[in-house]
Amino acid sequence: MVMDVPLLRRQAFEALQNGNVERAVDCLVHALRLQPGDTALYQELAECHWAAYGFSRALETCAHALEAGCDPAAIGTFAAKKLFGIGRFHESARWLERAVAGSPGNPVLLTLLGEVYERGNQLTEAEHCANRALALAPSQVKTVRLLAHIERRHGRFDDARRRLTGQLERFPGPEDWRLRYELAAVLDRLGDYDAAMSELLAAKKQLQPQAAAALAEAAAIRERQLELARLLRREDYDAWLRTGLRSPMVPIAFLCGHPRSGTTLLEQILDAHDGVIGTDESGVLSREFIGPILRQPPSAADSAAELRRFGPDEVEQGRDAYLRFTEAQLGESIGRRLLVEKEPTLTPDLPLPLRLFPEGKIIFPLRDPRDVCVSYFFTLVPLGASSAASIDLRSTCEACAHSLVLWTHWKTTLPFPCLESRYETLVRQPEAETRRVLNFLELPWNEKLLSFHEQSRSKQIRTPTYADAAQPLYQRAIGRWKNYEKHLAPHLDILLPHLRAFGYE
Repeated sequence: MVMDVPLLRRQAFEALQNGNVERAVDCLVHALRLQPGDTALYQELAECHWAAYGFSRALETCAHALEAGCDPAAIGTFAAKKLFGIGRFHESARWLERAVAGSPGNPVLLTLLGEVYERGNQLTEAEHCANRALALAPSQVKTVRLLAHIERRHGRFDDARRRLTGQLERFPGPEDWRLRYELAAVLDRLGDYDAAMSELLAAKKQLQPQAAAALAEAAAIRERQLELARLLRREDYDAWLRTGLRSPMVPIAFLCGHPRSGTTLLEQILDAHDGVIGTDESGVLSREFIGPILRQPPSAADSAAELRRFGPDEVEQGRDAYLRFTEAQLGESIGRRLLVEKEPTLTPDLPLPLRLFPEGKIIFPLRDPRDVCVSYFFTLVPLGASSAASIDLRSTCEACAHSLVLWTHWKTTLPFPCLESRYETLVRQPEAETRRVLNFLELPWNEKLLSFHEQSRSKQIRTPTYADAAQPLYQRAIGRWKNYEKHLAPHLDILLPHLRAFGYE
């Protein structure tokens, strides 16, 4: 049978859908022999390697594409976005620099390069790129938002406010929500809390139509999580602990909590320890395990049955895959270090990682739920099922309460070592609280943990709160909810039981 390029591409797509990456790669390599120099084919081949965590092979494919004369802007942007997604911002910048060199008058590429520089804490380079882009396209929303964000990081709040309000007046449009999010954060730092909330609510209102499907999905996921928690019994967890492991025990701790509960701060402190390596929300557990095992089966009962059916072989395969994928994403070997799997949305799904790693320990960063909700409401995150709750304050409070309900359940049900670390204590008494966490993890004290922020400035941090990680400890976020008490008050009935239970009333 004579193969043509469209047929090979279809076969590659079908193979990839069925999880047969090798077959997909073979089809695309064959297609490139028939149609060398095709930019789209090279991108699809790189995508196949990326899907299998073959990041090095994917980047080699991109390099070969450039040698074959493919579009440098398209290939550079493709590679840069992939690297950005796994937190390798400096490598991402190198690829975007190639793309910009091939298309120096492209304001979109310049802005993207500026965003990557900013995420890598190269603020001077970021501002330079953004100013070049703005000169070429004064109405480009992402460019203006980037410049205002840089000004905010430098503490130039009045400059950022003028820039954002001026842009909203001159160029109103469908992406005003990006500017209003940033303006809300600026006004918050300036102490104009009513105006900050007004801008934030306007941004949320503009996004509301896009959030409906994600909100429905989030509600369905929460209900399923509660049902699974009811189905799994203490005997299940005890059985997992009794089952012997074929591979050596892995030093691992799961840092869960809830978004904006202090997970990033605690991880960055721990990650400054020579005996620790953090995942910084790699997403491996969610993509490769939680999705297929806890979300995709027809019901929670099916998920519970699957967890119970896992035999030693399946557990070993899962452990091996998780560690390989995590090392690929980190770009380095874990070695004998303690792996801190930090994922603030992990709390409701804790049975899954503990099924794979029954030797794991659990750390739950605890913070005043009112501060958690206000902070999360202000954080700009991609809209999806895991973040849709931030579209309004009531949904935000419901999501926070959901995490606390399940944490309360897990800590009295799961026979695994766990520790709560209070954000307020960590900020006010950093050495004492850090020592307490280290004792739990059986790690020695190291003085440099208290200056973690100096190391964080040179690190590539994926979480939306990356800018805070590069600052020394500060206490201004404690009690921040009081600035927005009148907006939060109608929804406090949701949080009240947890305020009492955790001593925040």
